Parts: sequence; C-alpha cells; structure tokens
Amino acid sequence: MKTARSSACSDLSAAAADGPTASIRYLVIDCLDLDRSAAFWGSLLGLAPRRRLDNYLFMGLVLPGCELVLQQVDRVTADKSPVHFDIEGSNEGDFDKILARTVQFGGRIVETVTEAEYELTVMADPDGNEFCVNRIPFQSTVGAT
Repeated sequence: MKTARSSACSDLSAAAADGPTASIRYLVIDCLDLDRSAAFWGSLLGLAPRRRLDNYLFMGLVLPGCELVLQQVDRVTADKSPVHFDIEGSNEGDFDKILARTVQFGGRIVETVTEAEYELTVMADPDGNEFCVNRIPFQSTVGAT
C-alpha cells in the first residue's frame, strides 16, 4: 500500500535523480576562539591547521572529500546552527540548480554572502536547519570592469 509519505519520498527521489550531483564538502563548527578550538579538534582528531581565510580555519579531511572548518563567530546563539555543512555541486553550473532545487523541495534561501575569495548562499531545510551552498569555481567580480 502506497502512503502519502512514501509517495512524497518517491517523488523527491525521482526528482533528485534528474538534478545536479552535490556533495558535502565542509563540516563547519562555529567557535569563539579559533586557537582554542583548533587545539581541541586538532588534538581529538589528529589534525593540524592547514589554511586560514578570513574567519575560517581549514583543519583537514575528516571524511573522504569532506574537510573540517572552524568558523570564528562573535557569539554562539540559539537561532543559528553551531554545526553545519557546506555542499557544492560536482560541476561549475550546478550552483544555481542546487539553489532552485532546495527551494523546490521545501527549503529556503536565507542569505547570499559574496567576498573577494568566495561566494556562498546560506540555505535552510524545511525544519530551519541551515547549510551553505558554495559556488565553484568562484570567479570574483570585485574590481572587474
């Protein structure tokens, strides 16, 4: 017997098969003190800081193709997920398709962040859990004429 729930899941599975392939690229943890968090997570997981970009500290792979990133924040709040993941498409043109499909499946756009080195869109799933979609490769338009 096909229930409404299994029908909805089947419909989403079929739609997902036709769309862009996305993968979890970063596991991001908010922290108040990057050095303290790097020492903690580095010691616990056997990682050493690899690269710093603005308020992000890239620690290394924690799963195949998935890197741990520490994000320094001014405060940890109940209205923002302190741990989230970033996804990116497998092809350059997947960014806009992933955003559209997120909305199609019941998610929403929270905000878009564009910096000199990267662009990402903060999304929320139907329950309000936030995640980011990264544009790859990022082509900065800063200073372009």
